[in-house]
Amino acid sequence: MAAALAASGMLPTADLFLRRKLTRPHFCANIEELVGNMKVFCGRANPTTGSLEWLEEDEHYDYHQEIARSSYADMLHDKDRNIKYYQGIRAAVSRVKDRGQKALVLDIGTGTGLLSMMAVTAGADFCYAIEVFKPMADAAVKIVEKNGFSDKIKVINKHSTEVTVGPDGDLPCRANILVTELFDTELIGEGALPSYEHAHRHLVQENCEAVPHKATVYAQLVESRRMWSWNKLFPVHVQTSLGEQVIVPPSELERCPGAPSVYDIQLNQVPSTDFTALSDVLPMFSVDFSKQVSSSAACHSKQFVPLASGQAQVVLSWWDIEMDPEGKITCTMAPFWAQTNPQELQVRGRS
Repeated sequence: MAAALAASGMLPTADLFLRRKLTRPHFCANIEELVGNMKVFCGRANPTTGSLEWLEEDEHYDYHQEIARSSYADMLHDKDRNIKYYQGIRAAVSRVKDRGQKALVLDIGTGTGLLSMMAVTAGADFCYAIEVFKPMADAAVKIVEKNGFSDKIKVINKHSTEVTVGPDGDLPCRANILVTELFDTELIGEGALPSYEHAHRHLVQENCEAVPHKATVYAQLVESRRMWSWNKLFPVHVQTSLGEQVIVPPSELERCPGAPSVYDIQLNQVPSTDFTALSDVLPMFSVDFSKQVSSSAACHSKQFVPLASGQAQVVLSWWDIEMDPEGKITCTMAPFWAQTNPQELQVRGRS
C-alpha cells in the first residue's frame, strides 16, 4: 500500500509508513509513576464478552512483542481501504477550503501517523494526531519528523478523552475535520462511540467534516451445521477395536444454549456449501459520524422475510463505511456473495 501511495503521489517516503491493525487486541499501560516498582498492565479482549480486561505483566514485559502480535502493519497492506481513506480525506479538506476556512484535522487513534500524513499531503493546514499507546506515539513522532511533517502535525500521547482545547490546551481551537480509524470486527467494539461522543462535545466544531462519514451494519440469517457446531456439541463418531462407537453428549449439554459469543471469521473463506441463506441481507443500523453520537446502549430490531425453510441458527454480520457525505467513496467488509460488484473485493475485510 505504501508503494502504491508513493507511486500515485499521495505520500512521500513509502517505507516509513506503518499503521496499526484494524482490531487492537493488546494494549499496555506503564504505571511506574503510581507505584514504587514498575508494573505493566496489558489489555486483553475477552472473546466471550468482547470486553477489555486488564492483566498485570512482569516489569520487564517486552512492548515489542505486543506490537508484533498486534500486527500493526496490517493497515499498511490494505490497499483498498487506504486509498479510500485518502480519497475521503482529500474530499473533506477540499470542502472545508471551499468554504474559505483553514483545514484543521483531529486524527484520533493515529497509530504511527499515516492518516495524519495523508491529511497534510491532501492540503490540510494542520493536524493533531492523538495516540494513547506510548510506543506507537513515540514512533509516530519519529516518522512524522522523518517525512518532514513536523511543522504540520502535532502528535499527542493521550487518550482522546483527556485532550484539552484552549490557549493552554493541546489544541488551540476546535478542529473542523475529524479523522478516525477506531473500528474493529463489530464496528464499534473498540470504544469508538465514547471517543466520538467526547470529540463532538469538546474537540471538534459543530457540523464538522468526518472521515469516515457514515457506517452501516448489515445482517443475514443462515442455517449452518458447521457454524452451529462452534456453539453446540454434536455426537462424535470414533473408530475403536470394537468398531465404530458414538459419543453422545449428555442431555444437560443439549439443553444448554451456550455462550452468546461472537466469532471473528473471514466469510469470503467460508464455502457456500457450509450454509444455507434463510434471508436477504438487511441493514441493521447506521451511524453518522459527522454529528453528535451517543455511547448509551441501544437496541435495533429487524424482521426477516424467510427465503427458505430451515433453522435460523446463525446471524452473519458485517459493515460498510462511507468516506464522504454523498456515499461515493465506500469501503465494504461484505463477503463476495453480498456485494453488487464482486470484482471490488476488500483486501482484508472482516466479517
